[in-house]
Amino acid sequence: MHWIYILMLIFVWIKSADANFVYTKNMASRCKEHISQHGYSYDTFYEIQTDTRATKDPDKSFEMHLAIQASSNGHILLSPVSRPGSADPVYEIVVGGGANTFTELRRNLRRNAKTSSKTHGILSNMELRGFYIKISKEGLIAFGREGEILPIISFYDVDPLDIKYMSFASWNGVEAKFLYDCPLPGGETNDNDTTTVINSKEVARKLTPSEQIKKELLQGRITSLPPERSVDIQIGVVITSARYDAFESKMIAGLAFVTSWTDKSMTWDPNKIKDANISKLYFRPNQIWRPTFLVFNSDDVNPLDAKNPGLISMNNNGDATFHFRATVESWCVMYTTTLNKWPHDEYICSIVIQPWEPHEQIKMELLNPKDLKMQIFSDIDTIVRNEWQVRWDQHVLPSLKWNKLYPSTNNETNQSDKFVITLKLKRTATSHIIVFYTPLLVLITFVLLSFWSEPLKMSRVWLYTGCITVVCMGLCYVDYLMPCHTVPSILILYITVLAGVLFALLLQVTLMTELAKTICDTRLIQTILTSPHFRFIFFLPPIKTCKNYSTLNDGYSHDDGDSGIIVTPRNGNVEEMQSDNPTTTTTTYGQPAELAEAFDKLLFFVYTIAFSIIWVIHF
Repeated sequence: MHWIYILMLIFVWIKSADANFVYTKNMASRCKEHISQHGYSYDTFYEIQTDTRATKDPDKSFEMHLAIQASSNGHILLSPVSRPGSADPVYEIVVGGGANTFTELRRNLRRNAKTSSKTHGILSNMELRGFYIKISKEGLIAFGREGEILPIISFYDVDPLDIKYMSFASWNGVEAKFLYDCPLPGGETNDNDTTTVINSKEVARKLTPSEQIKKELLQGRITSLPPERSVDIQIGVVITSARYDAFESKMIAGLAFVTSWTDKSMTWDPNKIKDANISKLYFRPNQIWRPTFLVFNSDDVNPLDAKNPGLISMNNNGDATFHFRATVESWCVMYTTTLNKWPHDEYICSIVIQPWEPHEQIKMELLNPKDLKMQIFSDIDTIVRNEWQVRWDQHVLPSLKWNKLYPSTNNETNQSDKFVITLKLKRTATSHIIVFYTPLLVLITFVLLSFWSEPLKMSRVWLYTGCITVVCMGLCYVDYLMPCHTVPSILILYITVLAGVLFALLLQVTLMTELAKTICDTRLIQTILTSPHFRFIFFLPPIKTCKNYSTLNDGYSHDDGDSGIIVTPRNGNVEEMQSDNPTTTTTTYGQPAELAEAFDKLLFFVYTIAFSIIWVIHF
């Protein structure tokens, strides 16, 4: 049975490999071309000639062969009228929508989907893939790949439309190429073909007054050239977000730019067109010249990528304003010391912005944050709050001063000013503080309290072992999150606590062995433990001594008359020692218990001072 599944997989793979019909260069030369660069906007319409829009097949009212080259979102519009509105009935086919994952047929613009199918990877950014559209007189609409009989999507319309116009579009940020008016692939068109080549004609759209002025202003204009050799611009920036990447030593900041300049070649008379007082026009960023920038202290040498840029507003006197947002990554490695106070660390970073084109001479001037041009976009530029407190300052560095600070071989070419933003970032991560400091405080408290518990017990050994385990887990987590180019002081704090607990554990286990008893029996340890000063310092029970006066003739033998036995008395110079300990009447001093108690009190004092000093230094 396994070979059957293998054959089925091979068959499916072969079918998938041949599923896409790709137009060759020769086939593409027999078609007309349309390139969509303006996003989801049907700006150019083509009228289908009445005598050729239908096929010779009596059962079909419309047939069209085309090719699409795009990464996703190839939109095809078939309409009975030119420039339909949202309420007008149309056929809109979305090929490779949803990031090239589905194909859909709609009955109105941008809505009223009738049928859809999953088509992963139906379009390609490298190939011209062929498709067909067929509409029968009964209202059956079919869209499929060229060379396949079964369509990808089909829909039966009880009230079919009379198609007279078509248009193409893509998606914002997606450039799509469409080949239309293509003959039936597979051979030259002749009288024996069942399909007649569609011959469409671009519809000349009547321009509005503003479009007429824009057409005259843009006539023969080169968008890459600045209006003058030296351009004065005003620039203002708002920091919408900022964070520091400790692993890369980079600062990632979201910036909102407002730039303003004057282009004398873009002036016009507001009353030039009768009954139309037009004092302001709006242009797309690629229609006229605008200043482009890059980040000097970044590893990305590409210009700033404007995310969702707005339109360039132009007054009739040539004053232009452009607002856009961008995400900037800049190096931030100005460390004054290898020790930092992570996770409540602070950084001072700079963003140096310069014009992208080296041949341009741009003189910059700061826009006041209270300027009307900045206030207009205040509601759009929403500031994103995160764990970082951000304060920033901005200033313009003239080119002459910059060239003195950073001399290089291309200073003669780059004659533009630099825009410098200085940011002060301070982390206020409450969650980090709770996660990292709470277990540490609890562990330190338990370790210090353990020195006042009964020594030489296995319960204390297990306590120290648990503390070591928790500290090691914390060290692993800190190591995963901490900066890699500096040493956080919290790491030193963790290591100090770990070393202290390890030493306490080693000492506890050592005092529980036979070796400790052997050491305690030595003359030196006996002398130390019986010293009154030592016992006073470590709050050990004092030693009480008393002399034995029961025998005054110590050292002399005497005869017991009753028994006749000679008794040799003890040396009268030896004192008997007694302890205040109520549990025992007589104690042998120098046992491991007293030595362990002395060590506990010493370690409590030393650990308290050491932990306090390191804690104060950390904060």
